[in-house]
Amino acid sequence: MILQPIHGRLTPTNCAIILMDYQPQFVLSINSADGDILIHNGINLAKIAKTFSIPTLLTTIGQSSFGGPVVSGLQKIFPDEEPFDRTTLSLFEDTRVLAALEKIGRNKLVIAGLWTDFGVAATVQQARQLGYEVFMVVDACGDVTPKAHAIATQRLCREGAVPMTWLQILLALHRDWAPPEAYDVLVHIVKNHASAYGLEMHYTRGGLDERQTRLANDKPRERGWPNAPWFQSDHSADNKKDLDQASPWQPF
Repeated sequence: MILQPIHGRLTPTNCAIILMDYQPQFVLSINSADGDILIHNGINLAKIAKTFSIPTLLTTIGQSSFGGPVVSGLQKIFPDEEPFDRTTLSLFEDTRVLAALEKIGRNKLVIAGLWTDFGVAATVQQARQLGYEVFMVVDACGDVTPKAHAIATQRLCREGAVPMTWLQILLALHRDWAPPEAYDVLVHIVKNHASAYGLEMHYTRGGLDERQTRLANDKPRERGWPNAPWFQSDHSADNKKDLDQASPWQPF
């Protein structure tokens, strides 16, 4: 299926997310970044996908013979999602993946995975050739050397991929803080996983609580935000639940 790119902002309703080959064998060979941080960033991206109900594909390569299964922290977010295990570098050379993407029917792809100059590069290149807009989450991609990751990223950007970080993806997808349930979920992700930005959120918690109260009293606008059941708890003074207990996403 060849698509005509429609340039516009990224939204939860016009994109799909592909998380490629987050497998132990690939993680162990990563030298372009700390492996734990890399997996952490991939899991954050998965949480964003789950929060916004964005169609998400998990993939592996040589799962039984070489790479191993998807890392458990990622699989737990999509317990019912069966990864596409393949033998080809590019996802677009696997007919099952092609069928899944055609069924999803979205022309913007958010792609992250291992290794940058291996399956990720081949997939991004072919996606661009087919007319997809590609947003490459560079801090959730990694390779065997820093140079391999850097050169692959530069090459893919020249071919039209848009480089972003997982936090930039979050902020691009969520531009309206009015829905209270959305606010709670996203603040939880940012506070626990966004480094310096998260520390700032902790520091300004008092101001955020005040803003949250004000927004909760406003009439929410219609926008099709999915419910976040793990945050639908009683926050009264007598029965306030801890966010970590109310959420299936535990801090790392």
